Amino acid sequence: MVEDDQLVRDFVVDTLEFSVNRKVHTFDNGFAAWQHIQAPNPIHIVFSDIHVPDIDGLELTARIKAAKPEIICILASGDPADESRAVAAGADAFVLKPYGVSDLFALVQTFVVEDKERRGEKEPF
Repeated sequence: MVEDDQLVRDFVVDTLEFSVNRKVHTFDNGFAAWQHIQAPNPIHIVFSDIHVPDIDGLELTARIKAAKPEIICILASGDPADESRAVAAGADAFVLKPYGVSDLFALVQTFVVEDKERRGEKEPF
């Protein structure tokens, strides 16, 4: 999760950790996230605001898709015009701010649950 607004970051992290029962790493700027992504860390999804410091979400997505195209990139912005820019950068999804819990649950359904089902993985009980 890459978001420079602490309240938004906490909301997203709490919601995602609850829904996927996994640790969510957080960064307040794109450069710190990019450093973490370049290290040998198992990363499945990057959820970033477009307007973050150092490396914005568009550039971060373009770098990720060039280096590790298997990583799912979801971009968010309060400006609807940013959706076309997100798609051009390679984003797998765009979320318009303000978003709520149901929007985050829909992303989990699409990129976590359905992705596991496509790969034939089962959740342990």
